[in-house]
Amino acid sequence: MWSVTQNKNIVILRDTKEDMRVPIKGDDYFTERVNSAFERIKDAYIEGAKLCLGTIELPVMLGDGSISRYSTFEIPRIIASYERIIESLDGWTSSKISRSNTDDLRRIYFQIGQRVGKYQLYGYFGIQFHALPYYRVDKRVIEIQRELTQIAESASDFYSSIANKGNSMVRQELQKMGYSELEFEELFTKLFEDRELVHGLEGKAQELEKEFPEFEQMRIKKNQLYAELNDLLVEIYQISPVLIDHNGLMQGEDGVVTYFDIETIRNQKAAISDPYINTEKVTKNLTDAIVNRFDQVVNVLEKNMFT
Repeated sequence: MWSVTQNKNIVILRDTKEDMRVPIKGDDYFTERVNSAFERIKDAYIEGAKLCLGTIELPVMLGDGSISRYSTFEIPRIIASYERIIESLDGWTSSKISRSNTDDLRRIYFQIGQRVGKYQLYGYFGIQFHALPYYRVDKRVIEIQRELTQIAESASDFYSSIANKGNSMVRQELQKMGYSELEFEELFTKLFEDRELVHGLEGKAQELEKEFPEFEQMRIKKNQLYAELNDLLVEIYQISPVLIDHNGLMQGEDGVVTYFDIETIRNQKAAISDPYINTEKVTKNLTDAIVNRFDQVVNVLEKNMFT
């Protein structure tokens, strides 16, 4: 069940337990009419989404400097369609268009809601897709990689020098403290228990690093190059323009998603609702009113996703 917070034309939906999700099992008037209306919504949405998700080819550069072409779709196009749909759905409250990122899996979606008599309708429209990073076709990518290789080679030499001096410094400090003859396990225990000793050695290590300012400069330069390289990244979006259900959405499948839930409002003031609907007792007038709302969604989808 969804709990609802409304503010003017915004509705926030929170999934608290399973509502009655369309399509509904049964053969009564309400079930058949609502299921048929939902099928029209799905058909309109998938056909419109296929147009919005039309692919274009982009040239990209791989890590080895080779150039290839990959198909991708344009996110602004699907977002523009969603915005037109939200603006055109009179009588429906709606969420803002939301995004979620999990590693390379991305989701863009919005939700709508409307009360019809003692029933609350909720709808979800979205896409789920994968985003793969590549480099823009730019010779600077190769130049940066060469610079990073040179820094890594130079840093290796400096690191060896620092490590040698560092080992010598640690031995001298331990000798001054009378710990030079300790076995490794005893020394490890001492370092674990004596935080003041550890802080003292860390201070000496920091002083040692100051003797090699070139090493710090290389670190700064390396970070700058990585930041520049990151700015040269471009994402390729991949999606299968097929309809997936809520389970497919949760399992990380890529595709186009829409589903509708209906619940019975038991107490409007207390915001108490029930996911159960006795479909055989829903009146013809209420059934037709709900179907009319669904058909309104179909009309809006057809007018705004095919633009």
